[in-house]
Amino acid sequence: MTTLMKQPAPLQPPRGDRSPDGMKPRRLLFSIFNAVPTVLTFGLLAAVGYFGHHFGWKMPKASELHGATIVEEKANWCSEHNVPEDQCVECNPKLMPKPEKPRWCKEHGVFECPTHHPELAQVTSDPRMPRYDTVAAINLFRRPENNSRCKKSLSRIQYQSIEAFAKQNIDVDVAAERPMEESLRINGELGYDQTQLAHLSTRAPGSVWKVFKTLGDEVKKGDVLALVDAADVGKAKSELGRAVVQLQLKKRTIDSVKSASGVLPERTIREAESAYEEAQIGVTMATQALINFGFAVPKGLTKQDADQMTRTLQCLGIPKDLCDDLSEGGSMTMNLIPIIAPQDGMIVEIDVVAGEVVQPEKSLLTLANLSRLWLTLHVKQEDAHRLSLGQKVKFLPDGSQQDIVGQLAFISPAVDEQTRTLRVRAVLDNTDRTLKANSFGAGWVVLREEPKAVTVPLDALQWEGDCHVVFVRDKNFLKDGSLKVFHIRQVRVGAKSDQHVELLAGVLPGEVVATRGSAAMKAQLLKSSLGAGCGCEH
Repeated sequence: MTTLMKQPAPLQPPRGDRSPDGMKPRRLLFSIFNAVPTVLTFGLLAAVGYFGHHFGWKMPKASELHGATIVEEKANWCSEHNVPEDQCVECNPKLMPKPEKPRWCKEHGVFECPTHHPELAQVTSDPRMPRYDTVAAINLFRRPENNSRCKKSLSRIQYQSIEAFAKQNIDVDVAAERPMEESLRINGELGYDQTQLAHLSTRAPGSVWKVFKTLGDEVKKGDVLALVDAADVGKAKSELGRAVVQLQLKKRTIDSVKSASGVLPERTIREAESAYEEAQIGVTMATQALINFGFAVPKGLTKQDADQMTRTLQCLGIPKDLCDDLSEGGSMTMNLIPIIAPQDGMIVEIDVVAGEVVQPEKSLLTLANLSRLWLTLHVKQEDAHRLSLGQKVKFLPDGSQQDIVGQLAFISPAVDEQTRTLRVRAVLDNTDRTLKANSFGAGWVVLREEPKAVTVPLDALQWEGDCHVVFVRDKNFLKDGSLKVFHIRQVRVGAKSDQHVELLAGVLPGEVVATRGSAAMKAQLLKSSLGAGCGCEH
């Protein structure tokens, strides 16, 4: 039996044009559709590259983004120096040329030294040089130095206009000549002149018989200040009286013997002469005992009779008028030893009253000549080499407004073991008695005085990290149409006062410098040195 196999139906073509040739347009459109994102991406990157290159990789102005005409020129503003770029002397050195090779002054330690190059001076008239040896002043002491690698001072600070400068509230002043001095400031103490100070005491133990002066009294040399009743003094006076009487007796004896020299034996004459010489020695010894107590024994004492000698010994060392007053009552003793002023002065200490028992080792009164005082200063060891005798010394006592001037009179040869300082002394005039002993104050040893120092206000001086600088106004700053520039100058610092500083190099008299507010210029200088986002080519 024959099985009839069913034949498969033939494939039918798709509706429409289903031939292979009809599939090609569809595939092409699909490929184009898939390529669109890639094309857009590359196009966007190309646009970003074009705009970045065209605008210097900065954001364009809004007007340019909205279709305004784009002019291919740099923005005419230097953001680093805050001036139009075509006027910026830092960006366009030809506007105000700098030296190709900056000149370093070894003598003064600054770049572009106006002392050696007066053409740099920013003055409208002929520049004036310092009227003293600034190099010698620099070398006199160890002074702050400028780093020779610091070249920020070769830059300039510029303003768009005078009005723009005025908004900065920066003051200016003229470098002027004025007296300046350099000195060591040291705390000091006043004391009595030890050569004019006397501590008075009795030379023999006893009791105070009378006191004639009190604290603060002015006395003259030779004044009797007090009387002390000392038994040893009375004994010494008695010994001298007896010795004088014996001498007078022996003198009469030898005169008698010599008148009868042809009758008396030679031995008797020699014994009389020996006795007379012995009596002379006794007078000398007794006189010396009184001298040891401070008395001055008159030479004619041996020629006085007993009453005269008694009166003389009683008033020994006491002025006649005072002795007469004291002896009127009849109670005056032979034991009195006077305390006498050895100099003019004032009694500054007294520790004695009548009736008090006193000893030689106790000071009863202190007498001082106040016409001059000693000022003692304690100087650091490292400053000792700056001192020399005769240097001017000034002292301002605490609470005073007027300083006193003297001279350095003594420099200790040894350092104090405890304070490790050097003690020096000056003598100060105190004729008007304004200075008080034992008071404290500020002292200055003047090391250098300059009557015509070149100075500027303290506010003008700036330290920018490696050197001291000031900002000098260009001589044409105030002229219409001129560039508004301040030149940066390295300077060497000398003496300082409360308001001014001496510039030993870098600035000449008559130049105008920025003062109060110049710190803003320093900030601008530091900003420029960091290259803060400026489109300028340096």
